[in-house]
Amino acid sequence: MIISRYLRKETSYALLGVTFVLLLIFLSNQLVRYLKYAAKGKIAANILLQLMGFEIPFLLGLILPLGVYLGIIFTYGRMYADNELRVLQASGLSTKSLIVITGTLGVFISIFVTILMLWVNPHLASQKNKLILKSMTTENILDTLIPGRFQVTPDDKHVLYVESISRKSRVANNIFIAEQKKHLDEAATWSVISAAKGYQTRNHDTKERYVVALDGYRYEGVPGENAYKIIQFKKYTAPIIESTLELTHQPEEVLPTSTLWQDYSKNPSKAAELQWRISMPIATILLAFLAIPLSYVGPRQNRYVNLFPALLIYLVYMNLLFLSRGWVAHQTLSSSIGLWWVHGLFIFFILGIFLLQFVQLHGIHFFRSVRKLA
Repeated sequence: MIISRYLRKETSYALLGVTFVLLLIFLSNQLVRYLKYAAKGKIAANILLQLMGFEIPFLLGLILPLGVYLGIIFTYGRMYADNELRVLQASGLSTKSLIVITGTLGVFISIFVTILMLWVNPHLASQKNKLILKSMTTENILDTLIPGRFQVTPDDKHVLYVESISRKSRVANNIFIAEQKKHLDEAATWSVISAAKGYQTRNHDTKERYVVALDGYRYEGVPGENAYKIIQFKKYTAPIIESTLELTHQPEEVLPTSTLWQDYSKNPSKAAELQWRISMPIATILLAFLAIPLSYVGPRQNRYVNLFPALLIYLVYMNLLFLSRGWVAHQTLSSSIGLWWVHGLFIFFILGIFLLQFVQLHGIHFFRSVRKLA
């Protein structure tokens, strides 16, 4: 019991460390992506924290299998390199006991991944898509603007700038709007509007939104040419180009697991999504078992000697799952075969690795015994 607790504690520390680092990396990538959308005015900047909160459970469901895998390899590899695990094995810790200890940890993490993949993440994905749609259809365009920064509209034809925004009165100060108008076989014409203040209004009949600029000038012409117009106005109205943004989750990803199960035999896309959700907990257990032989480090070997092959095996395994998911969704592969063939092939691979290591270790002991007898 003392050895079991010790091994689980050391492995858990490594698991948490690896998962935390991987989570920070993927969250940083997502944050950069959302900041790019916010800078273009596709989403409101005030929902960034909510979007990042939705990303954490979703990423954990994908990262935890890799975290368990690398955590076991790092922990056992260090203990092999320090001869700590060899001493424990010489004191009675059998390979069977090591498999049971590791498998228990893998099953525990697998249960957590199952809860995330089957129930938590579909619900959060649905809420996330609703939040993005709500941000895209926000009643006031000022909610998507960042004061003191030039922003390009989704159609890449308008540049917007406001010096400051009064959130209570919904009025922007010192407005700059540049619009590009390009016709066939003609040079691009730019229309630049500079106004002291502005606000948004809506046509109640057509439901179209407009920006109303007050006390300003409108400049229109071709850059580099002297022929241009200057118009002073008290009030100028310009239509708002509605932003479009591709949702981050596919329709099947936001469906409850019960719905996917009901339509499993009718819809290949839903069958592929359900098998994918089940595959992550299975992969967690299989990767935990595979990490045991891959963590073995021989005497005077570097503790990270097997890290590159381990990562290569993981990438092949995950890519096969991704490919099979696409094949099932596009009816290239039957849903009865689905992703299961990848797991079956991986199980045989794990058994082969265990058998190969057993033969190598016992073969060495056998030849040493023969030498002593000789």
